[in-house]
Amino acid sequence: MKRKLILLPIICTFAISLNGCGHEHVWVDATCLVPKTCSECGETEGEVADHKWVEASCEKAKYCDVCGVTDGEPLSHEWLDATYEEPKTCSLCGLTEGEPLPTPYCIENNITFQNLQDMELPFAMDFTENGQIVDIEGMWLETEKAKFSFGEITSNPSEMEGYIDITIPYQVHFSATVYQDTNIYNGSYGWNLTFPKFSVGDYYTGLVVPDRSSYTGRGGSDFAEFTKDYEWNGNVYSIGYSNIEETSSSQSDWDYNENIAFKTYNFAADETYIITIPNDFDGAILYIKKNGSSEVHLGNDEVIEETEAHMLDEHEAEYYIFYRLSDIINN
Repeated sequence: MKRKLILLPIICTFAISLNGCGHEHVWVDATCLVPKTCSECGETEGEVADHKWVEASCEKAKYCDVCGVTDGEPLSHEWLDATYEEPKTCSLCGLTEGEPLPTPYCIENNITFQNLQDMELPFAMDFTENGQIVDIEGMWLETEKAKFSFGEITSNPSEMEGYIDITIPYQVHFSATVYQDTNIYNGSYGWNLTFPKFSVGDYYTGLVVPDRSSYTGRGGSDFAEFTKDYEWNGNVYSIGYSNIEETSSSQSDWDYNENIAFKTYNFAADETYIITIPNDFDGAILYIKKNGSSEVHLGNDEVIEETEAHMLDEHEAEYYIFYRLSDIINN
C-alpha cells in the first residue's frame, strides 16, 4: 500500500519597514532661504527660518547675515567733539574727522586758576627827586601789604550786540611809614609808589588784552573801536576792558622817638574793572603778580595800540595768580 505524501505550503511573511526613501535623514537646519533640509536626499520639512539680522551701523543698513537682504538705512554718525588729544570722533564706529584741537595757551603753559577772594600783596614805594628814584642817607621806609577786598560782581548785556559786560569792583588799602634820622638828614623829600593791579588776557591765544584807555588814534564813538579781535581755531571774537580808578590818601603828623622822626601815609584805591566778552565766552583771564609790585614805575603809562604781547614772556606761570572769568561769574 502506497502512502501519499502531502506537502503543506509554508508561508513566510517578511515585514519590511521602509522609511520614506529608505534611509535615515541627515537634517540641515532651516535658514531664511530654505526650510529644514535633508542633506542626503533633499527632502524638506517645515518652513524657512527668520533672518539673522545684523544691526545697522554708520556704514551699513540693518542686514541679514545669511541672505544679505537689508532693512532700513545706515545710522547717522554720533559725533563726539574734538578735544585737545583726539579729533572729532564717531562714538558708534570710531570714524575720525579732522584734527585734535590746537592746545590753548593756558594749557600749554600749565596755568592753573584760583577762586577770586580777598588777599594781600606787596606794593612798592621809593624816595624820588627830579623824577628819579634816589636813596637818602638817614631816611628809610617800611611798607605794609596792600589789602584787596572785592565787591559784588555783576553781569549785564553790553551795548555791543551778542556781548556782556562783567563788572568787578574792589578796594585796595595800604600804608607806609617814613623814618627820618634827624641827626643825619633833616631836609625835604619826595616819594612815589606803585601798587599791584590786575591785567586781562585771553585763555586761548595767551595775548594781553589792552585797557581801552590805552588805545590812541582810533577815533569814533563806536564801542567796537575799543575792543581787540582775537582768532582761535577758526573763531574770531573780541575782548575789551576798562578800569575806573579813584585814589585817596592821608598822612599822620610827625611823631618822634628821640632823634628818629616818623609819620604814616595811608592810601586807598577804588577800582572798577568792566570786561566785555561774547555771550557764554570762557576765555577771559584776570591775572596779577604774586609778589605784587616790587618796583616803582615812574612816568606815564605806556600807550598800547595793537599789542601782541603774551601774558607770560618766559612761561613762568608760577609768578602769577590767574583767575578765569567764567569761574568768577558762575561762583
